[in-house]
Amino acid sequence: MSEPVVRVHVGDTVVARVAAQRARRVPGVVALRADLAQALLGFADSLLNAGGGALPTDGVHASVRGGSAEVSITLATRLGHNCRDVAQAVQQEVAAEVRAYTGLDVVVRVTVAEVLLG
Repeated sequence: MSEPVVRVHVGDTVVARVAAQRARRVPGVVALRADLAQALLGFADSLLNAGGGALPTDGVHASVRGGSAEVSITLATRLGHNCRDVAQAVQQEVAAEVRAYTGLDVVVRVTVAEVLLG
């Protein structure tokens, strides 16, 4: 008698939520910022559903293909933090968290879209 085959598919939203949660905890990250497409979708959703507030994955886009995931993160930092250091820390920590949680190979791209003064 053979063992049953178990197949697990990790969805884009799961990866995006894990990535967003971890990215927010990296020192120097003030906020995640929705890119233009996310901002337009959020605006349309707020008009249609009277939903308020940011989505938990705003600023993060994830795409899962087979055994790998691509994650794009757009963030804001504060003046005084080195943008390159913050971006590298986000890349490393998000990749490690997503890999540990899902078992997927991960590529993380980070865009620093805003530097807040004070």
